[in-house]
Amino acid sequence: MRHRPCIPNPQRGGALLIAVLAAAVAALVALALVERGQGAMARTEAVLAAERSYQYALGMDALAMQLLEQAAREGIDPAALDGQWTAPFEVPGGMIQGRLIDQSARFNLNSLAHPDAARSTRALESFRRLLLLLELDPVIAVELADWLDPAATPRPGSVGDAYYARRQPAYRTAGRPLAHVSELRWLRSVDDEVLARLLPHVTVLPAQFTRININSTSPPVLASLTDMLDLDQARRVVDDGPYGDLEALARHPLIQPVATPAFRQDLMVTSEWYLAHARVVLDGIERDYYRLMSRTGSGYDFRYFSQGVP
Repeated sequence: MRHRPCIPNPQRGGALLIAVLAAAVAALVALALVERGQGAMARTEAVLAAERSYQYALGMDALAMQLLEQAAREGIDPAALDGQWTAPFEVPGGMIQGRLIDQSARFNLNSLAHPDAARSTRALESFRRLLLLLELDPVIAVELADWLDPAATPRPGSVGDAYYARRQPAYRTAGRPLAHVSELRWLRSVDDEVLARLLPHVTVLPAQFTRININSTSPPVLASLTDMLDLDQARRVVDDGPYGDLEALARHPLIQPVATPAFRQDLMVTSEWYLAHARVVLDGIERDYYRLMSRTGSGYDFRYFSQGVP
């Protein structure tokens, strides 16, 4: 008997192809749903971790107050805590630790906008001297003064002449106090390198005046407060501290000739402003939080709160 050849059924082959394609599409859809679910879960976990870190960081207020109160009980100048980390506190999934960064040891840039013309002028001259001591362009001082107060004009023959001679008409001024040191980058004369050299010596505080803690300041900042102290003399004065009061400072041989009322007005022997820094590590991820705070007679005044930006 002769067998007839087997001829493929095109309908059966098409049905098989459709079934394979449907299975592939179903697998792709299932994979996409799984990936979407995993992505949503990862985002949720990240949000929860960030919120946990934030809540832990809020505890740095209490931690900072505890550090300051402990220093007061032990008769230690709180400036001695400057930059020192606490022991790590273990929390579920990681740890938290904090430190205080003394802001009263630095020159307050907002003092250039003091409403008293005499004090703002003195602050401008101090900042100009600080720039010279740091080997930076003193025109930065006048440019910042103009940024803070567009109505102000430099005195004839001052360092401002060079700035105004090259000033561009399109330059916009703020006319308000700085909120953060990083705003210096808005000035044409300040680049990243200049800002990095200034950061250890300057700060931005809500109060529009400068009061420097002689026991924690740097020699360049102290020397900037008067034209009668050079950098080496200021270093000797700082090294001979700490000073219990301004009278003890005024008796220093190098300070006696310069201890004018205006000079003493810019100094103190304790610190009022700190930057509280909390470091939170959860599940191996590190997050840094900062809060500006001041010691007042009635307690503590907490200002801006930021993540990752000191």
